[in-house]
Amino acid sequence: MADSFFASAFSAISQAASRASFEQRFNVIQNGMIGQINKEIDKITDDGTERRLAEIQKKRDELVDYLIKAEDYRFGLETNKFRLWEVSLDATDAVSAAEADGDTSSFTADEAANLNEAKDFIVEKIRNLRFLYFPGEISDSTLTNLARQDANSLEALTAVAGTVDAEGTDPTTNDNRPLIDLMNTVATRAANLSESIDTLVGGVNQLIIDGQTEMYGLEADLAEISAVELARKTEEIEAVKAKYANLLNAISLSFEVNSTVGDMLVTGTTPAPDRTSILNLFV
Repeated sequence: MADSFFASAFSAISQAASRASFEQRFNVIQNGMIGQINKEIDKITDDGTERRLAEIQKKRDELVDYLIKAEDYRFGLETNKFRLWEVSLDATDAVSAAEADGDTSSFTADEAANLNEAKDFIVEKIRNLRFLYFPGEISDSTLTNLARQDANSLEALTAVAGTVDAEGTDPTTNDNRPLIDLMNTVATRAANLSESIDTLVGGVNQLIIDGQTEMYGLEADLAEISAVELARKTEEIEAVKAKYANLLNAISLSFEVNSTVGDMLVTGTTPAPDRTSILNLFV
């Protein structure tokens, strides 16, 4: 009887020790698998997609900045175009007003004053032209500089009451003839510059259209890559988790089966209580 009780106790102790040992080993295995899962997830995540998305995003951001500058440049061109057209009209009107009385050989004091006032307004408009810069070959800096040179030349001349020399007179009596001739030149040149700028506006419009088309393509790529890659990565990560979860379940199930067999062995080695024992009440 003593041997039976000893075998039973030994089996119970061994089974308890085995279960505790398994719990410890299972915890170590589980932690190891979690580390492996994280490594595999990192590998799935860092597959070059993030770098590719970053490159596309950078290119898109640069293109957005370029388009903003192009829009500002176009606005500046259109502003200069209308201002130059106004200069052309103002210069033509000023000369016409100075010769309105039909006497082209002299200016009255009022005619000289009106011409000088018109000249000052024209100089101010020319100097209010926007100096624009845009990367690339499309630039109006030369056109603006030409107009500003005319402003400097106009400012150096002053109409006075008195003689207006005939065309081609050299030397001239006063600034009246040079000023009229220059006002006519400014009117023609400003009109030509305005038309030239209009051509530049057309070129910038095409750049903006091309840039917007490219940007829409980049945004479509970003959206497509993000959606497709997110779905793919989510599926792969879930597959990794499922694989290791199944493996842990298999290990746990194997132990439970072995543990059940051990419990049966412990039960089998436990002797029945004495017939006179109160334990018989629980059998």
